[in-house]
Amino acid sequence: MRSQILLSCVILLGLLSAPAFAQQVTAPKSLDHPGIKWDWKIKAENYTFDVATVSNYDMKNVTFNKINKELIFTGNSTHDGNIAEIDIPTNLIGGNLTVAQNGKPVSAIVIPGTDSSTIMLKFNQTGTMDTSVFGTTYLPEFSSVTLLVMVLSVTMVLFIPRLGKF
Repeated sequence: MRSQILLSCVILLGLLSAPAFAQQVTAPKSLDHPGIKWDWKIKAENYTFDVATVSNYDMKNVTFNKINKELIFTGNSTHDGNIAEIDIPTNLIGGNLTVAQNGKPVSAIVIPGTDSSTIMLKFNQTGTMDTSVFGTTYLPEFSSVTLLVMVLSVTMVLFIPRLGKF
C-alpha cells in the first residue's frame, strides 16, 4: 500500500513539474480592407434567386441579363488588392462559368457545386468596375417547354387507347 502511495506521489510530482509544450497564440493580423457580405435577390421569370457576395470593396448593384445568361456586378474600389467571392445558384445560371471585368476576360477560381457555384476573384483595379459572370445554362427558360411536353404526354396517354377502339 505504501509503495502505491509513493508511486502515485512521484507520478503526480513528475506531471506537475514537467514543462508544458504549447504554442503562444498571437492575434491574427487584421485585414487592411475587411470583407462585406451582400445578399442580392435576383428575379428571373417567376423565380427569385439569392446571390451572395463577399468583397472588400463596395458592391453597388447586381443585374441579370437573361438573354446572355449573365450576372453583372457593379462595384467601386478606392484601393488595390481587391478580393471577391460570389455564390451563384446553379438554377439561375450554370454550366461552364466565365468571368470578365469591364468587358475583358479575367482568370478566376470557379468551384462548381450541386446547388450553387462559387467564384473567387482577385484583382488590383481601383475605381468603378463591372464584373460579368457568364453561364452556359439558364434553367428557368425551359419551364414553359416542360409544361407543354407534360400536357402533350398526358393527352396522348389518355386519348391514344381510345382511338384504337374506333
